[in-house]
Amino acid sequence: MKDILIGMLLVFLNFNLDLDSSRIGLIPTFLGYIFMVRGLSELTGRSNRFSHVMPFAKGMIVYSAVCYLLDLFGITSTLGGLISFALGLITTIISLYISHGIIMGIKDIETMNAKNLNSEQLYSTWKLLALFSLITYMLFFIPALAIVSTIISLIIGLYYLFVFNKTKNLFYDNTSAV
Repeated sequence: MKDILIGMLLVFLNFNLDLDSSRIGLIPTFLGYIFMVRGLSELTGRSNRFSHVMPFAKGMIVYSAVCYLLDLFGITSTLGGLISFALGLITTIISLYISHGIIMGIKDIETMNAKNLNSEQLYSTWKLLALFSLITYMLFFIPALAIVSTIISLIIGLYYLFVFNKTKNLFYDNTSAV
């Protein structure tokens, strides 16, 4: 579960350096998905939900690596704003799907082992994250509101990572003997 947390950190904390027409991802998102796949493969025996989201995480490795290269060579900036918007929305939806599958897998582990892994708080936080992520896209054409929504999404994302870390710690504390 530690690798999943590291992967989420790398995916959620996405910083870019913009230079003329190119963009350099300081923390390449594809590295985050590589860590997620490693973590998912460790947990596949505990719930089949992890294996269900594995192909999506692997696909995101390829997709985010291609996007990284396109950004680096300035090709993305030549795409229209609407295309970039659509690709960003699709990326967000797939990322939310992957994280939802991980949470449901954690709920399965929690149920099978009759141990608290904090899945309810994690799921509640995920719902807020999903809501504000989608609101941010809906407000794309109202820049001032989109900025406010983006800031709220960032704060919720950080809180989600904090809650996931708590779940990870409970997992290692409660399932070490299982």
